[in-house]
Amino acid sequence: MSAKEPKKSLIRVKQPFKALCHIWYSAPYSLSEEVTLIEGMILSLSTYEDKDESVRYEANPVNKKTWAPFLISSSHRDDKNFHYSYNFYLSQDDLKQCEEIVNIPDELTQAEKYYRSIQGSLFGTAVGDSIGLPFEGMSARRIKNFKAIPLRQRFFNHIGMLSDDTEHTCIVAHALIFANNDPKEFTDNIAWSLRFWLLGLPAGIGMATLRACLKLWLFIAPDKSGVFSAGNGPAMRSALIGVYSYDDEILRNELLKINTEITHTDPKALKGASIVAELAAKNAQGTPITIDNCFQVLEPIIDDDKDLKEIVLKAIESVKQNQSANEFCAEINQVKGVGGYIYHTFPVVLQIVLRHNNDYEKAISEAIACGGDTDTVAAIIGGIVGANTGVEGIPTDWIENMKDWPRDKHYLQHLVDELCAVKWFKKPGTTKWMDPIRLWIRNIFFMIWVLMHGFRRLLPPY
Repeated sequence: MSAKEPKKSLIRVKQPFKALCHIWYSAPYSLSEEVTLIEGMILSLSTYEDKDESVRYEANPVNKKTWAPFLISSSHRDDKNFHYSYNFYLSQDDLKQCEEIVNIPDELTQAEKYYRSIQGSLFGTAVGDSIGLPFEGMSARRIKNFKAIPLRQRFFNHIGMLSDDTEHTCIVAHALIFANNDPKEFTDNIAWSLRFWLLGLPAGIGMATLRACLKLWLFIAPDKSGVFSAGNGPAMRSALIGVYSYDDEILRNELLKINTEITHTDPKALKGASIVAELAAKNAQGTPITIDNCFQVLEPIIDDDKDLKEIVLKAIESVKQNQSANEFCAEINQVKGVGGYIYHTFPVVLQIVLRHNNDYEKAISEAIACGGDTDTVAAIIGGIVGANTGVEGIPTDWIENMKDWPRDKHYLQHLVDELCAVKWFKKPGTTKWMDPIRLWIRNIFFMIWVLMHGFRRLLPPY
C-alpha cells in the first residue's frame, strides 16, 4: 500500500517504446503482455512513492477504447470479458521517451483520427441502413404521410435491423482485415465471403449480385464473375474502402476495381463507387470536399463521361441554390423516389453530403425523405458522413436500438478494432466467418417481417 497519494501528470509519447501492459477482465482474471506504445499517445501518469521510498510509475491512455486496437492483441481484445481496462508499468528509461504536457491537445493524433473515421463510417453505414430499411420502395409523398420524421428505429417495433447494405460492408471489412493490402488476398476473401453470404439466403438480393454470386459458386474466376450492370451494389460497400485507404490512392483504386467488378462490370458502377470512396477518403483525411473544390477533386474520376459531369454540376448548382434534397430529386426526375441505378443515386448522395457533411442526423433524414431505395442511399451517405462526424455524431438512440444477430454491434466493433490494428501494424487480423445456419434462422425471421411491412403498406395513410 502506498505511503502517499500518487502524483498525477499528463505525458505524451515522443517515440515508440515497449512497456508491460496489465489487462483486467470482467471475469476474475487478468494477464500481462508487452505492448508497443505509439508516438503521439497521451497518457495519464501516476507516480507512486512507496513506504520503502521506492518509486513506481503507472500510466493509462486518456482514451482507452481508441488505443486498444493498436496495443492489445486480437485474441485478448476479442474476449467478451474484456472491457478496455488496462494500464502500463513504466520505468525511468521509459519516461525518457515521453514529454510532460499541461493540457490534452485539441488535435487528435493520426491513429485516433483513423479510429474515429473507421468507427464512424462502419457504424454510420449500419445505422443509415437500419433507419432507412422500413421505408424502402416507398415514395417521398407516402413517407411524408407516414410522418416518419423525426426518425427512429422502427423495423421491428422500436428495433432496427440490417440489410444487405451493411452485410456487404462487413464482407469488405472482413476481406480488408485478412488481406493486409494484398489485392489477391482481398479478391479471394471477398469472393468466398460473397459465396457464403448467398448460402444464408439473404432477402432482397439484387439480380446482378445474385448472378455474380452464382457464377462464383460455379468457380468462375472473380475477375470474370461480374455482370454488366450499373446498380448500387459496389457503391454501397465502397465508403469503407475510401476510409481504409485514405492515404494511398493507388491501393484505393485497385481495391475499388476488385470490389466493383466482382459483381458489376459497367464502367458507371466503378465511377460511382470511386466517387463514394473519394468523398469518404477526404473526410478521413480531414479535408472534406466542398462546393468550391468538388468538381476539381472529382474531375479525374469523371474523365470524359459527359453524363457524370452533367449530374455532378447539377448537384453542385443545387447546393449553391440551397435546394432541399426533395427539390433536387424533382429537378432530376426522381420525384417518386431515388432509384437503384448508380447515376440516379449518386447525385442525390453528393447533394446531401455537400450540404450536411457535419450533421449525420440531417443527412440521413433528408435521404430517407426522398423515398425510393432509402436503405441503400442512407447507408452510402451514412458511411461517408460518419467518417467525418465519428460515431459521436450519430444519435445515440439510433445506435442503441439497432439490434441484429449474428452481425450485431459487438461484431461491428470487432471489425473496427481489427481494421485499425491491420492498418497500423501492417499485419493480417482475425475475424469470424458468418455461419450459414445462423444466417438462415435470422433471415427467415427477417423475411417474415419484411412481408409484414409489405402488408402494412396496403393500409392508410396513402
